[in-house]
Amino acid sequence: MTDRFSYLFKARSVALIGASRDANKWGFVVLKHLLNGGYQGKVYPVNPGEDQILGLKVYTSIAALPETPDLAVIIVPPAAAAGVVRECVGKGIKAGVIITAGFAELGGQGAQLQREIAEAARGGGMIFVGPNCNGIMSPWEKLYIQFPAFHVPPGPVAVLAQSGNVMDSLARQVMLHAPGCSVCIASGNEASLHSEDYLEFMADDPHTKVILCYIEGFKDGRRFFEVAGQVSRKKPIIMVKVGKTQAGARAAASHTAAIAGTDNIFDAMCKQSGVIRARSLDEMLNIGLAFLRQPLPEGRGVGIVTAGGGWGVLAADACAGLGFDVVKLPQETIGELDKLLPSWWNRGNPVDLVAGSTPDNIFKALELVLGCPAVNALVMLSIMPALRIKGFSAPLEPEAREKWGQEGVNAVVEAMEHFSQLALKYRKPVIVATEHIFASAIEETMITHALGQRELACYHMPHQAAEALAALAAYGEFLRRFSV
Repeated sequence: MTDRFSYLFKARSVALIGASRDANKWGFVVLKHLLNGGYQGKVYPVNPGEDQILGLKVYTSIAALPETPDLAVIIVPPAAAAGVVRECVGKGIKAGVIITAGFAELGGQGAQLQREIAEAARGGGMIFVGPNCNGIMSPWEKLYIQFPAFHVPPGPVAVLAQSGNVMDSLARQVMLHAPGCSVCIASGNEASLHSEDYLEFMADDPHTKVILCYIEGFKDGRRFFEVAGQVSRKKPIIMVKVGKTQAGARAAASHTAAIAGTDNIFDAMCKQSGVIRARSLDEMLNIGLAFLRQPLPEGRGVGIVTAGGGWGVLAADACAGLGFDVVKLPQETIGELDKLLPSWWNRGNPVDLVAGSTPDNIFKALELVLGCPAVNALVMLSIMPALRIKGFSAPLEPEAREKWGQEGVNAVVEAMEHFSQLALKYRKPVIVATEHIFASAIEETMITHALGQRELACYHMPHQAAEALAALAAYGEFLRRFSV
């Protein structure tokens, strides 16, 4: 990590300029959430009209602070922002987060004010996030500069978004589907630091495994993709880019003053730089989860194993449509599967397990398919027959029902761990999609969270599994372009 980003994401002290006693104002909310997040550094509220806020001494000015803080959080009216930045520079502060809106996204005078704060910071060697942003989260440091009350735990997923509420949405989803986030950044108008600067930081961040990125537009598109191409060689970048329609482009310009650009050119540049483009936030999350524990496929031959014929057909269509070969299994493999599966199985790929298969035989069948040289990846659908549970008839008594449901959750986790071990053993991804037909809505959420804590992804529908597998394959192909 370079020193300049240490001031941002590993700040040992924070000054909050514009701190407030009014619980309805950002200057109060951000300060409260910083303290509630367990931050261990020093916090200096600044407001000339207050003496104490949330038990902390309030300072009348930046110059009055007893030390030079690492990080300044600025929540003041737009017209006052440039003056505050100059005061920060005069104090020797090297990094800031400017929450305040009302700058280039409004055009005219707002754009001029934004130029002033950028010039003031640049002249003093200060970098900042924003303006017009929702803050940052650095969970490994318990540093939460944010408006929402939740605190995402530390984990392997980085979130970079040119929108505060998108950052919040993704962070909350990561809390459910993965252990947590390495860093979350709402970059806002990007008057100082740009998206590519954050990508460079994430590339070398030891806590980050995968990067989720929401982009509305670029300040310097060429530099962005040059940096992205370098970062992609180290870590996968999954990106949603909006503004491909005229309506979306207008919305982006008024939101963060972003220049949306031509969508076809953007798509081509993603392929060239190894950036994995997603069509929606949920697709981006699904793809990102696949990179946490899955190996990359060496080719595009796919085997499909399913406990339901219809899902197998859907998966075959989805995989073929994404450039995979749903391979023909060799007769030797068919013969070995005959020894494991009921006599009425379909003897083809997808392998339809039908009713009557035991968990042990299902896992053996998976190994037979994975062992085929032509199979580079496996899609497993409908895992109910692979679960080691006593039965699917739920008891009616509440306490017994709760215990039975927890046993079902544990069984799903056990099966998913087994699939993951097979993926590592054969060095081929095993992507799973299933419905948990035994589970209540609460138990469904418990399953998702329990799997997420182990970096395991289980998708709801066959096409989602195919999309995740396609991203793994595309990324593997990109990396092989640079291998000797």
